[in-house]
Amino acid sequence: PVMGGESFGNFSVVNDTGVFQGEVKNVSFLYAPGFCQVLTTSLFKVDASNFSVIALTVRSATPGYAGFKFAFNAVGAPRHHGGHEATGSYKQNFVATEAWSTVKLPMLNFSSDWSDYTGDCDTLDPDGYQHQCCTPATPDVCPDAARLSQITGYSFWAEGHEGPYQLEIKTVVATN
Repeated sequence: PVMGGESFGNFSVVNDTGVFQGEVKNVSFLYAPGFCQVLTTSLFKVDASNFSVIALTVRSATPGYAGFKFAFNAVGAPRHHGGHEATGSYKQNFVATEAWSTVKLPMLNFSSDWSDYTGDCDTLDPDGYQHQCCTPATPDVCPDAARLSQITGYSFWAEGHEGPYQLEIKTVVATN
């Protein structure tokens, strides 16, 4: 259990496919849904600076679940406002369908400034802080070549939306 002890999830591998599933529940004292996360870590840094997209091959038995997100950690990535993690990360929403599909996440749609309440970059937090998405006007929240050359792990999230979720993961690939 995480984020108030209400949400729960698990990860398993079935026939060479990662299966991330559980339920995001409302955190009563925050008046907001919590989150579940599965992540990788590595002693080695991965260089994705020559690529413009992260492509996920995924499908979901809960295609109506709207809280799927993908994030990657990178050396020197800024921590988001209110962030409690040790290192910063860049995050982006995605939609998974019932059929296997390749979801393309452009590097320039990731933001390091995401909300602990929703996981989104366009949220106005209860403390009045307005998060920023990656745009030409806000380049400081966008991943740059230096950060993309030092990726140390990635994560899948079910966040900011209450309900059961199930996500099957075949591949995560940096591409153009």
